[in-house]
Amino acid sequence: MPIQYFYSEPDNVLCVKIKVPVVLAEEEVQVIVDNIATLPELAQKIDHIDARLDDFEARPVFIHENGDRWISVIEEEGWDRFGWHWTHHRQPVVKKVLVSGTLHKQIFYVDKNDHVKHVGEDIPFADDVTLDVGQPVVNENDVFVQLHHKKIDMRWDLRRGSRLHQTGVMIFQIKVVEERQIFVQVCPQLDRKCVRGVNLLKDGSFEAWGTNTTPVFWGASNVLRYNNGALMGNIPNEAASLFQTVNRGGANNNNIVPTGEYRLCFDASEIPGFREVLGGTASFNLTAELLFYDMFGNLVTGETRTWNAGNIADESFTNLCLNAVAPEEAREALVRFTFEPNALNTSAVVIDNVKLECMRVQNRFFEQFTQG
Repeated sequence: MPIQYFYSEPDNVLCVKIKVPVVLAEEEVQVIVDNIATLPELAQKIDHIDARLDDFEARPVFIHENGDRWISVIEEEGWDRFGWHWTHHRQPVVKKVLVSGTLHKQIFYVDKNDHVKHVGEDIPFADDVTLDVGQPVVNENDVFVQLHHKKIDMRWDLRRGSRLHQTGVMIFQIKVVEERQIFVQVCPQLDRKCVRGVNLLKDGSFEAWGTNTTPVFWGASNVLRYNNGALMGNIPNEAASLFQTVNRGGANNNNIVPTGEYRLCFDASEIPGFREVLGGTASFNLTAELLFYDMFGNLVTGETRTWNAGNIADESFTNLCLNAVAPEEAREALVRFTFEPNALNTSAVVIDNVKLECMRVQNRFFEQFTQG
């Protein structure tokens, strides 16, 4: 997965001029080199032939056409962004590509004494390729040709013991490329403390437990380990809580960044009839909170959402989320779940796969990101 993030741009942005390769055309080329070689001695047979392509060159061939023919293409593609300022009415267009090189071969043969020997041979070649569609260019001095996916197939026929008829079929792909200069918007360097996709919470899947009622990395009350999740409401008619704090200077770069936009998501499932109560029914509220505190431990702001028993599926998980923005004073965050039943409640709720993720952050709070 590439390193990426979303960035809300300010009113003024920095634009930098860069040069990028633009592929104008690509073609598959087949060149056949046919020749007859005389071996230095009589041979019983040809064992094999190794071949490679040396000194390959490819260059575009331009013609200059009436520029009015291409004006619609130029305007549609916005060539002024590439620095195009053609003042004449003759537009350079790539129509052909000339290819040349040397087919180097090592011929392995078996002599009359059953010894395998080899002899080298270099065969120069040249050919031209006509593009399916001619391509106008901004500046013909910035156009070049790339070679990809070389494949060489050798066929041969040994005649009269020393005359070797060979056919080399070379297949490769060429790309006609023009380097164009454009302006791009420069984003601030990625903040090591706001990398999208990183869970800032420890053990969000509740795999580490000290006892069946005590998760290692979470504070908890009236909670029970249940099917690889945390069940809230071990006693269904009593309140339950589950919480974890994330510091700005947390371990493993799990930090809170001022002005960061955060998303808290988790899976919740109702367990109906977890404890039977005479005349009881499913009646509870589940509240999720994402709260931010300053350096003195004072609550600054936060987001809270509440779901009742009718909002959470029975014995299957529902994914629930809330979003919050950390204020500039934020130094810590508290993730807290609260289970609030009425006196006759019989249901419990299982929480699993809790994830707190930084989605984006304002640029003035970015710190330089380095990999490794």
